[in-house]
Amino acid sequence: MKKKLVILSIGMLPLLAAHAQEQDTTLVRTVVVENQYNPTVMDASKINVLPKVEEPTVPKTHIDYATSLRPVSAWNYQAMQPIVKDWKADAAYRGYLRAGYGNNGNVDARLGYLWDISKNDRLNLAASFDGWNGDLNGWSWQNQDWSGEKWASRMYNTKVGMDYSHAFKKVNFLLGGDYHSRVFNYMTPRFFNGDANPLIDGYFNKQHQTFANAYIGLASTDEDMPVQFEAQAGIRYFDEKHPKHDYHPDLMETETNVFVKGNVWKKLNDENSLGIGLNFDNYSQSTDWADEVMAIEFNPYYAKQNDTWKVRIGAHLDWVGREVSNSVDNYDKFYVSPDVHVEYLFSDSYVLYAKAGGGRQISSLYELMDIAPYLVEHGVVPTYMTFDAALGLKASPADGWWFNLSGGYQIRENDVCLYTRTGSGFDMNNMVGDTKVFYATAELKHDYKDLFDFSLKGTYYHWDWEGELMFEGSIESMLEDALSLKPELEVMAEVGFKPIQGLRVNVGYEYVKRAEDVHDPVNNLYAGADYALLKNLSVFAKFHNLLNKEYMKIDTYPAQKLNFLAGLSLQF
Repeated sequence: MKKKLVILSIGMLPLLAAHAQEQDTTLVRTVVVENQYNPTVMDASKINVLPKVEEPTVPKTHIDYATSLRPVSAWNYQAMQPIVKDWKADAAYRGYLRAGYGNNGNVDARLGYLWDISKNDRLNLAASFDGWNGDLNGWSWQNQDWSGEKWASRMYNTKVGMDYSHAFKKVNFLLGGDYHSRVFNYMTPRFFNGDANPLIDGYFNKQHQTFANAYIGLASTDEDMPVQFEAQAGIRYFDEKHPKHDYHPDLMETETNVFVKGNVWKKLNDENSLGIGLNFDNYSQSTDWADEVMAIEFNPYYAKQNDTWKVRIGAHLDWVGREVSNSVDNYDKFYVSPDVHVEYLFSDSYVLYAKAGGGRQISSLYELMDIAPYLVEHGVVPTYMTFDAALGLKASPADGWWFNLSGGYQIRENDVCLYTRTGSGFDMNNMVGDTKVFYATAELKHDYKDLFDFSLKGTYYHWDWEGELMFEGSIESMLEDALSLKPELEVMAEVGFKPIQGLRVNVGYEYVKRAEDVHDPVNNLYAGADYALLKNLSVFAKFHNLLNKEYMKIDTYPAQKLNFLAGLSLQF
């Protein structure tokens, strides 16, 4: 049956063109917008997983950009705001090189180059190396906090990526992929019971995860074709050597994901179009939790766009099948969720927007372990957003001023909730349950002649969680675990200014209060500076956790105390 479904799904790609229906033509034509190549700087700041809120765009000036369903992602691992802010299209460089080093062994290196091989051939290359190697506080059983014996924490990431495109007369050919190797260590049990065990210590000290993906695709570029299309097929691979929950040194958990993505659309007139999208995924896993997961999504839609309105009305139609070795947790499920987005532009710069969305979210080890590398239990039950509604107002009432006010409500089935079951810090797990969250966001930005700017954003979340009692304890204790790393209040503020020519200084603050009082809130005051020594050569420095606070990151490990990163960046 599954083989028939796979053949049917892949075989429908060429047939979709016959029933094509279009979306926004921004997916078709190619306009090269060359900005100075400057990926973000990595440091030890937190990775926070919050509900995604799609921001609307003002449909005034229509620009068509080159697109790729799976772009190079070698520099997308961890967050630090870009320091170099002045990007000029008329003086853009094709290459970028950066190298930085800091305390606690913090290291960051980036290399990238955009190469126009010929008039019709373009190659984008990227590589990165980042991480840290320094002492952090261990967990104290007596104090029930991160004040115990020091342990040598280590985490290094190496990434390489490539995107290649060739422009034929009517279509673009796409080829690419990336590779990510992560080596790190866990906090070993001797920090909790005081007994050293060289075998166990060595095992916990040698963790290795590998992520890789490759794709091939086609995208139409001729607007005179009866229908437009884009399609990609590829494979993603994940493996983990030495899983922490089993001391067997040769044990390896793997996952292979074969995927197909497609979209075809037909333009009815200058404003209206019809389209349909297809996503197919087949996950094969060598774990005790799931042997195979298959998912197919169809996304029919109608789209309309003019100077005043931007409308998309459609639906997500998803089938998910799961086979587990114990056969108890097998299931076949069919989901339907809306795909509606409406924007109305008035008074030239005010946008009133509303949406009702949904769709499949985390479905694989590849996605889950990228968020939480220290995870122990690897049960992956596909998370589905059954409802995601939002209403907001976005505007620029005066030159240099921008604000956004919005509120929304989301419902997830089988939401992945990260937690520390014992509070030990080394025993990180995940559970699934159904969650509902209401959120409200207010955001304000100002930029004065590129000399001074500030941004302020606050978001409040109210969570509800429902799950089944699987272990000894109570629903209340499970609720506390499930929401222990979910945010309740998030505040972000940053100010940047240029005191002299060539020097930019920024100061910012991050605060995240969790939904349950299990862990201290994220409390990060940071500052940075960037100075242009030459036209294409800059020095930078970034300081995090200036208040020297102790708090837990989303991966349940302690954040570094006061830490810094400094280095050079070069455009060429």
